Amino acid sequence: MNALRIAALLVAPLILSGCFSTPKEKTEYEKQIDGVPMPITEAERLEQCRTFKLAADRQQAEDFVQYALRSKMGASDSEYTKTQAIRHRLRAMKCLGYGWFS
Repeated sequence: MNALRIAALLVAPLILSGCFSTPKEKTEYEKQIDGVPMPITEAERLEQCRTFKLAADRQQAEDFVQYALRSKMGASDSEYTKTQAIRHRLRAMKCLGYGWFS
């Protein structure tokens, strides 16, 4: 029982520091995507979903090529922030295939 208390005292600060970390600064690309107004009608939502899905597919293909080239050259991986920004937008619009329960 004493070991459990010690382990809890050691792990608690790590968990709390992760919860209170400073927010990440948005990139210019993320700001551009956030600048696009959210759709009002269902037709606008479907059109934006189509547009962003095409952009996501193109970006994923580009990410794959970059990953393949970097792995051959031994360079470190990037964070793929463009792909993540597009996916966040698709989830926010509740596009089919990109939501949590779709």
